Amino acid sequence: MAAGAPRQGAPSRRSGGGGGKEAAPDWASLQIDMTQLIAARVLATGGFPDYVRFRAVCSRWRAAAASPRGRGLVDPRLHPRRWMLFPEGFGEYPGHPAHGGHARFFDLSAAGGFVRVPIPELENHCVLDSPDGLLLLQRDGDIAVRLLNPFTGDLVELPSIRSLVKQLAALKNLPGDSLALVRALVRKVCAAVNVTATGVVSVMLALERFGRVAFASAGDDEWTISSWKVEGLYSTFGYQGKLYVVNREHELTHISLITLLLPRHEGEVSLPELPPPKTVATCSSEHIFLPSLVELDSEIMLVGYNNSSCSCILVLKLADLVMCRIVPVASIGDHVIFAGARSLCVSSSWLPSIGSNSVIFFHAGYGHLMQYHLVTGAWSTASDGYLMPSTQTRPCGLIHHIFTCCDRQFWNKGFLFYNASRVPEWQGTQAWRIGA
Repeated sequence: MAAGAPRQGAPSRRSGGGGGKEAAPDWASLQIDMTQLIAARVLATGGFPDYVRFRAVCSRWRAAAASPRGRGLVDPRLHPRRWMLFPEGFGEYPGHPAHGGHARFFDLSAAGGFVRVPIPELENHCVLDSPDGLLLLQRDGDIAVRLLNPFTGDLVELPSIRSLVKQLAALKNLPGDSLALVRALVRKVCAAVNVTATGVVSVMLALERFGRVAFASAGDDEWTISSWKVEGLYSTFGYQGKLYVVNREHELTHISLITLLLPRHEGEVSLPELPPPKTVATCSSEHIFLPSLVELDSEIMLVGYNNSSCSCILVLKLADLVMCRIVPVASIGDHVIFAGARSLCVSSSWLPSIGSNSVIFFHAGYGHLMQYHLVTGAWSTASDGYLMPSTQTRPCGLIHHIFTCCDRQFWNKGFLFYNASRVPEWQGTQAWRIGA
């Protein structure tokens, strides 16, 4: 029961002299229909973490609010969107024996906090991506792909990577001895999860090295690869079941949308389709240079340089660009944006030394993580330490761990981000995890 809440059955007034004082309301005795209504509102507005806290208040509230187990994938409201698998660094990859079958997650929102979760799958799986806070896994041995809600344990089976490898090799007319190379390349993906009203879970994979997108639904026998090809999949952003792609062509930057079309009604026999990317916004590189996409308060933003001189950082709303408006965002409130291949927006309460309204990025010329303050336009070094082209040494600040999340090739292999001349290698079960 929450702190300060009365015991079940507590009287409404204290007895005795002095007229008595009103006791706190007995929230545990709420009617079940009222409790269920509140639980639904909590889930709709606060998401998964608040819903779990609501169920933990007392036994009556727990009984009134349905358990998230069994619904952790088919109900998008239970996806832990604001939670990220914490990169431990120093060779301690997800599933490292030192963690005893557990992994840590941290909350990107203002609530903050860490939680340690048992994930037995990590003993023989590697992590490919984290769409909506879920874990896209590849199982060692048979290289099956699986989608896991780490907080509820719900899991769906997706087709094996083998089906992707064979199709991509055939598209490129590669000989049979090239299959190992293709298998290594397909592990660098950006994923998006879509759930239909009937609970069908589908996943899209942006295959950066091949310029194609693959998709499959839970229970399918194989992945379906797009008939079309697009450049620029190295800057892809998964959001609400869709893939957004930033592509630079000459002096223009195009933002395109890839949407998976699924059968609308239960029982429909029509197959899913993957139409070509649809351009939703275009701007000149003079307006924003080398941008990436990031979510801020349920709105998509572009963060990049002001121009090729890279003297300032700009943040633009995608919604403004769609309306052909170029309006730099003056303030991002109590947030810090970590700009990279997978940009993140983090509450500044995590980083008091950085403060709010700032953008953090890696400046290759200086070899440091740099900070740009959007209001003052001031530059500064975000943290101590030169990110040498080698593994990081202890101690490291939280900022290094968070920035590592922006680079999937470091985040999923147990290393903190550094100025790499080559990408880090998997540390566990090398025979099955060679590659991106």
